[in-house]
Amino acid sequence: MTKRILVIPDVHGRVFWKAPVRKYASQVDRIVFLGDYLDPYGDEDKKTKADDIYQNLMEIIELKRRNMDKVVLLKGNHDQHYYSKRFDEQAGGTRQDLHHWAKYHHAFAENKELFKIAHSERVNALPYLFSHAGLTSYWLKKVNKHVWNLDERHLSVSDPSVIERINQLDDEGKGQDMLSVIGSSRSWFGEKTGSVMWADVGEHDMHNEPHAYGLDQVFQVFGHTRLRPGYDKIESDHFAMIDSRQCFMIDEAVEEKILTIEKYEARRGRAFG
Repeated sequence: MTKRILVIPDVHGRVFWKAPVRKYASQVDRIVFLGDYLDPYGDEDKKTKADDIYQNLMEIIELKRRNMDKVVLLKGNHDQHYYSKRFDEQAGGTRQDLHHWAKYHHAFAENKELFKIAHSERVNALPYLFSHAGLTSYWLKKVNKHVWNLDERHLSVSDPSVIERINQLDDEGKGQDMLSVIGSSRSWFGEKTGSVMWADVGEHDMHNEPHAYGLDQVFQVFGHTRLRPGYDKIESDHFAMIDSRQCFMIDEAVEEKILTIEKYEARRGRAFG
């Protein structure tokens, strides 16, 4: 059967994910959320009440509990600074709701087993690698030096065991230190690239070695940033940074690697469902 994956970028308290999920849930193999469920954008927060933001998060968690195998919940920087105090101290604060910190922390802590940092899945024999902000060779080298200490000649992100190692970074020790790395694109004191939760799309081009760690053998899909009006993604041979205001579809039957729902339906010549 043709594999299809519905991809939902940064939610930030919004409900744009609900209609595509209702429409496509029974017709896709996987629904992947790329994280950042909280902290609305500054020009949108007046439209969204705190109780609604929390309820939206809980509805997503409940969707996962009802569909454990189908739904993948990844975390972003706007989730991690509520989950981990160590991460919060090193890389938190952006639009953070301190008034509701304890409630949000409880939601993530109580449902820790439902969330991951990265997810890999093959489509047309190509490994697709999903995360909030994408993996760079600079950050992977840093993690290997400070946490894994593996033989770099055999370290490849196309290996599921490496993705599992990335997910295991989500603890209160050195793993949180690695997740907290911010790149120079977002901080004067930042490093060459940020972490899987913080990398800027420009850092993937400027300070990355595409042939290192098997990054040229996978196709990365990540969010983390709103694009200018008229743009739905920034795409290269090995990654797509998708706009954080609309849902996307990956379909083995369609030539393009990833499309907005609107373009996907137009490409197929009919609306699904």
